[in-house]
Amino acid sequence: MDSRPSPVAEIEELLRRYLRAHPQALDTERGICEWWLGDARGGYSLLDVRAAIERLVATGELVKVALPDGQCTYSSSDTHRSHNS
Repeated sequence: MDSRPSPVAEIEELLRRYLRAHPQALDTERGICEWWLGDARGGYSLLDVRAAIERLVATGELVKVALPDGQCTYSSSDTHRSHNS
């Protein structure tokens, strides 16, 4: 049996690491794919990246903010709290 984590779990961990290194990061889904995942992005499907982002939103680790143009930005929940205090 394969003991490797699922692609979504791997992406979640990569995003957590990125946020630990860049706690003020704020980006769109596209920016997360390009910058937060960096070289690793090519190994994952967009659906898996979306699923990982949504799971981190659901757990409160990321905050999703809808922009007037319909895009959404994502940031650490800690960053979001500090900007709104």
